[in-house]
Amino acid sequence: MTKVTTEIPVAIAADSLRVRLGKSEILKGVSASARPGQVTGIIGPNGSGKTTLLRALAGLVDVSGGSVSLGSSSLSDMSASQRARAIAYMPQIAGAHPFTALDLVLMGRYPRLGRFQLESASDYEAARAAMRRTQTEEFADRKMDTLSGGERQRVALARALAQEADVMLLDEPTASLDLRHQILTMETVTEDARERNAAVVAVMHDLSLAARYCDELYLLSGGEVIASGAPWDVLTKESLESAFRVEALIEPDPVSGRPSVMPLGLPGARSQGSTTVRVHMICGAGSGRDLMQRLQVEGFAVTACVLGEGDNDREAALRLGIDHVTSQPFSVVTPEQDAAHRELVRSADIVLLCDMAIGPGNFANLMAAGEAKKLLMLERPAPEEWDYTGGQGQAVFIQLKVKAETTSRDAVIDELRRLT
Repeated sequence: MTKVTTEIPVAIAADSLRVRLGKSEILKGVSASARPGQVTGIIGPNGSGKTTLLRALAGLVDVSGGSVSLGSSSLSDMSASQRARAIAYMPQIAGAHPFTALDLVLMGRYPRLGRFQLESASDYEAARAAMRRTQTEEFADRKMDTLSGGERQRVALARALAQEADVMLLDEPTASLDLRHQILTMETVTEDARERNAAVVAVMHDLSLAARYCDELYLLSGGEVIASGAPWDVLTKESLESAFRVEALIEPDPVSGRPSVMPLGLPGARSQGSTTVRVHMICGAGSGRDLMQRLQVEGFAVTACVLGEGDNDREAALRLGIDHVTSQPFSVVTPEQDAAHRELVRSADIVLLCDMAIGPGNFANLMAAGEAKKLLMLERPAPEEWDYTGGQGQAVFIQLKVKAETTSRDAVIDELRRLT
């Protein structure tokens, strides 16, 4: 038998949408769509048109070109009450109204009520269920203007959930929220989309959070869509540099497997510093991982010592394109590896000795520091906390300290600048 695949229908779509605000054209022919049961993320820098696009999808701004369709119907042909039943809109900033939180959530039920009809028991239950899901039940009797910004944001989400619309449009639903409630919000939104087969469109600032929870992403820049599709297709080094003008490292999240975005710096920042200055790092077990990236952003040419496979510092060096010597995990540095390492040491203008532990496996790395033209050491704790060589490491460290400068991790960039 031939397997028949059916494409998921579009719940809401913008076709070549143009929006002008005053003399400025905010959206320049944007096309985007969202499907039932899925979460679609709108990302992009400030001023790229994200909120305007969301408001246009909700029918809250006049469009100068293009159209918005809701299923098979044109949004412009629908009455305000029809749009309100079909679309729930959560603004970027929840207002500090003098209503109670429960009253505000109940307003989400109004599109389902007839003229002059009062809320029923089922409406109250829907409102309270939404508050339970957003963990805002405790605020039910409190006035909105007594709640914090994050608490108001969660109540506003409860209102959108209580509306039970086919389409939810959420403008930065995780803004003002702590980490726990960011996760709770996105888990709840995703769950609601799946359970009710609703389409969710969310403007997101946190790119890693957007990648984790969104089925599709639209990346806006200058009022245009410059990338769209699955998170891995959109969150690329090239697209992020084009939209945000930053260099970024994109790697799989160890839990979800989705893209995780780490900003590295501004484009060209690595060429703005003294790129002829070579800094060689003797590190390991994560002691140099954060400094590698910082040094590259500052414009230094960075190399590293002998690092075993699986070492956190080696993984960082690989991702950042830093030249180093590779060894087998948990093995002693071989003469060949030591010779290659010492060549990197001699080629460097400054050697940075990090505060890693010293044992038989990496003792040769410490010894190689003696060939440095200039040696900069990070401050270390007492020897018993890092020397696992029976005192040999401490003896070499004392000899090296005579010719070295010592600095803290926080001050290392300033000290390297001073030395060069």
